[in-house]
Amino acid sequence: MKEILISNDEIRGLHPILRGRWGNTLVKMIFSITGMDKVNGIYDGSKHKTGVGFVTDLLDRQGIIRIPENQEVLDLFQNQAFITVSNHPFGHIDGIIVISVVAAKRKDFRMMVNWMLNRIDTMEENFIGVNPYSKDSKMAAAKSSIGGVKQCLEHIRGGHPLGFFPAGGVSTSHLTYTKDREWQVPVLKLIKKAKVPVIPIYISGTNSWLYRFLGFINWRIRTIRLLHEVTNKRGKKIYVRFGNPISVEEQSQFENIEAFGEFLKAKTYALQTERSPGVF
Repeated sequence: MKEILISNDEIRGLHPILRGRWGNTLVKMIFSITGMDKVNGIYDGSKHKTGVGFVTDLLDRQGIIRIPENQEVLDLFQNQAFITVSNHPFGHIDGIIVISVVAAKRKDFRMMVNWMLNRIDTMEENFIGVNPYSKDSKMAAAKSSIGGVKQCLEHIRGGHPLGFFPAGGVSTSHLTYTKDREWQVPVLKLIKKAKVPVIPIYISGTNSWLYRFLGFINWRIRTIRLLHEVTNKRGKKIYVRFGNPISVEEQSQFENIEAFGEFLKAKTYALQTERSPGVF
């Protein structure tokens, strides 16, 4: 267990200016502007627990209300491998929400996550990390991704369930709606290769109006706001709706990988109904 999730020293190591005369002041500003100080506080409050206990405690302490629907489909695959695919409306909190619901029934459930979530050591039993942003080299980043894919396949072939956010990034805001970008080919190929049933999961809701507004200015500015979005969901009801399993036979009908992605994405968004008024 880490004493702190993101330390001052780690941030100082990013650039020489952060180790100079005004380094301490700049580091404090970075923590405040990006919301890393808030995330450290959230981690500190729940770090005495691990796995499902950690995510449940974290979400409860943040006052985030999860409402699973049709969760019973998971009972069809006791002691069997399956894959979940989900939309990505919030960001970092999405993986924590899905794990809290699915791992409550299947403790061996893991999710492929990015480098940021993979830093949370108290959840390592539920994460398979991929780091496409290695600071060492492109070769190191590729090696990290290949290692993550190998882990995913080994996990599935061992009879365990695995979760993906195929968009690979937070949903994009439009004038009247928020929706995932095109689901990414590498993840879709991995899903096809696994040859196990796929369960779509729809997560209701969107991030704050400020986050969405910043996205219209520039996606980089919006990203700076993302960690703050972990802490502003108190009292919000987030519906986590499970769809019917998609069999291997049904998946095999799609030879074109892009068409396969559109099919899975459509199945996921078909779960968005008026019975789940989670948009805020």
